[in-house]
Amino acid sequence: MRGAFYSLINFINTADINDVYADAARKILENIMLIPGCTITDVAEMCYVSTATISRLCRKLNYQSFVDFKMDVTMNLNYFNRDALRLQFDHQLPTQVKDESKTMKELFEDHFENIIANLRSTYQQVSFEQLEEIVDRMHKANEICFAGNFFTQSVAMQLEIELTYSGKRCTGMYPLASQIEIAKRLTENDVIIVSSIAGGFMVDHPDVMREIAKSKAYKICITQLEDFIYRDYVDMLVKVGTDHYSLIGKFSITYIFEVLEAMYHLKYGGK
Repeated sequence: MRGAFYSLINFINTADINDVYADAARKILENIMLIPGCTITDVAEMCYVSTATISRLCRKLNYQSFVDFKMDVTMNLNYFNRDALRLQFDHQLPTQVKDESKTMKELFEDHFENIIANLRSTYQQVSFEQLEEIVDRMHKANEICFAGNFFTQSVAMQLEIELTYSGKRCTGMYPLASQIEIAKRLTENDVIIVSSIAGGFMVDHPDVMREIAKSKAYKICITQLEDFIYRDYVDMLVKVGTDHYSLIGKFSITYIFEVLEAMYHLKYGGK
C-alpha cells in the first residue's frame, strides 16, 4: 500500500529535470512524514510555490484534490512499516513480530525459503485449465481492463503489451477514479482482471469493488486472499501464494501474469 510513493516517484522520474511540479514533488517526498499534519498552504511554503501549483500537482498525480492526496499519504505511512516486515516474514502482522535473535543472514535465508514456498503453493493450486480459460476469455473479449494498486498494475503492464500487440484493446489505469469510470462502461463482452497481493485493494477500496461487482464484464480476481468483500460477485478467483497473505506473494502475482503472457502469445500471438 504505497500508492502515493509510487505516484510521486513515477512523476519525478518521467518529468523534465527543471519542471517546477517535479521540484515540488521532490520536496514533498523529502518531507513526506510531515504531510499528514500540513495544510495546502504549509506544503506550498515548503515547496516555495503557490497553493494553486500544489493543487495542480495533485491533479497531475491523479488525485482530485490536495485533501485526497493528503489522505492517501497518511494511509500509506500507516502501512509502510508494517509492509517492511511483511516483506521479511511469511505471516500477516501483527501476529508475527520480528525475531531479534536471528542474524541478518538467517533472515535472508528465511526470506528466500518463504518465496520458494509461496511460488510452489501457487503452482500447486492454480491449474493449467484455469489459466487457459483466462487466456481464451481475453482473446474473445472486446476489452480487457486491469484493476488494482500501483504495483500489480505495473506487473500487468507486460501482459497488456502482449495483448495490445495482438490487437486487443486494454486499459490499466492506476487512479481509483479512472478504474471506477472504466468499470461502469464495461459490457458483458469485456473482461476485468483485479489483482492484489494480499487483498489490500479489495479491503481498502470497497467503492471501486462495488462498481466492479456491478459491472457486466467477466470478473477475474488474482490474489492470496480467499474471502473478501464482493467475493460472491467475482466470476473466477485465482488463489495464489500461501494462507499467510504476506507481500512475498508479489512473486506469485508476477509469475501468474508472466505465464498468462506466454500462454497468450503461444496460442493467439500474431493471429
